[in-house]
Amino acid sequence: MKRFVTRSLLFLFLVYALSTVLSWGYTALFTDHKSDQSKKNWVLLRLGDSCDYAILGSSRVFHMINVPLLNKLTGKKGINIGNAGSSYADNYALLIKYLEKNYINTLVLNADEFSFNSSKHYTYPFKDFQYMPYFFEDSINLIYKENVPAWKYYLWSTVSLSRYIEFNEYYDLGSLAWLTTQKPVSAYDKTLGTELLTNLKYRKFKTADTTGIHPEKFVLDKKDLRYFYKIINLCKSKGIAVILVTPPIYCKGMYAKESRLKITQFIEGLAKEQKLYYVNFYKVKKLCNVLYFRDLSHTNYWGTNIYTRYLAQELKVRL
Repeated sequence: MKRFVTRSLLFLFLVYALSTVLSWGYTALFTDHKSDQSKKNWVLLRLGDSCDYAILGSSRVFHMINVPLLNKLTGKKGINIGNAGSSYADNYALLIKYLEKNYINTLVLNADEFSFNSSKHYTYPFKDFQYMPYFFEDSINLIYKENVPAWKYYLWSTVSLSRYIEFNEYYDLGSLAWLTTQKPVSAYDKTLGTELLTNLKYRKFKTADTTGIHPEKFVLDKKDLRYFYKIINLCKSKGIAVILVTPPIYCKGMYAKESRLKITQFIEGLAKEQKLYYVNFYKVKKLCNVLYFRDLSHTNYWGTNIYTRYLAQELKVRL
């Protein structure tokens, strides 16, 4: 029995040691190299950017602000680092990593009812699989601790290779070797991080969506609010100005009048408290047309260009 216990402990130690060594190797490799060309990996690999502004948020930034057009209209240099379905916790992690190797003068930050209640509106609010190479960095590790189940956090902390095993499709050595050899140019290099929604025929509209107003109530997620403050404080610590922007939604969309008023007052209060400039594009008359929307909360290609022109007018004197 004693021999069995001794061998079992030795086996566990060897597994732990091997896991740790392999994890170190994966971390060293995937910190500066990525095995796919996702938008987030494109941002994480950016090096040496010096921009007048960066735009951060969820898909309502990623798909709804045409940065090349905005640069042309404002005469400034900017980049879109927004990602679909990303909470403020995710935004915070991405911003930390981006600012380690890049410089911006101003952050244009998305602020709407979706970003302040991400657990309801996004299917995967904190995309833990994207930040695995940085798991043991203090600032990133704390985000993991607050945003993944406790058992998973401690498993990844103890058997460190397990985090790469669980998400092996994102850390594939074969794909990495191919990408390194081919060195393909990313489409985001041309669009500066924007992905326009060009399928004009796609609309997730039901009859009720276009003829009435949902009596949905605004609910605040305190975790989202906490990470909102973390983003603001990070920017202040680095001397980066912050501008809050609420993008448009379809004019016959999602919230009753009293809820919309509550949302607006809440964000206006945050802007006043933090002394931030805030622009609310919730309802743009020119965009109150189903032809300019892909769904209730996202403009299509044509709508995005209209909205970008409105945004340029506001940002021109602020950047």
